[in-house]
Amino acid sequence: MESNGVQAAVRLTQLRGRIERWRCTRAKRSPMPAELWSAATELAQELGVYRVVRELRVGYGSLKDRLDVAGERGGRATSGFVEIDGPALLAPAAASVELSDPSGLKVAIRLAAGQAVDWAALVAAVRTAGR
Repeated sequence: MESNGVQAAVRLTQLRGRIERWRCTRAKRSPMPAELWSAATELAQELGVYRVVRELRVGYGSLKDRLDVAGERGGRATSGFVEIDGPALLAPAAASVELSDPSGLKVAIRLAAGQAVDWAALVAAVRTAGR
């Protein structure tokens, strides 16, 4: 896992160099090439938008919009992990559960005591809605 993070950090440094070279040679006010945005989007999926924006000195909104579009087109998900608090789910008393995905989609559920829920279907619905 750590080697993937190291590899992504190396790719981020390389991309920063490519963007700096483009900035030195671009025509005034010309947009950044799609190839560079694509590489930045891939890294943002791995390292997070804030880190990539800070390192590459690109606009947060521009990168976030591209990341959202990539997600809508079936881009890679940043994580397949869903955390469910087992004791809260099995407790006979009222429960409150919050599900979230890497894109920031959150679903809060409040259950009365004794209510039954198909958790697998619920998690699948949240994951589908986040795409």
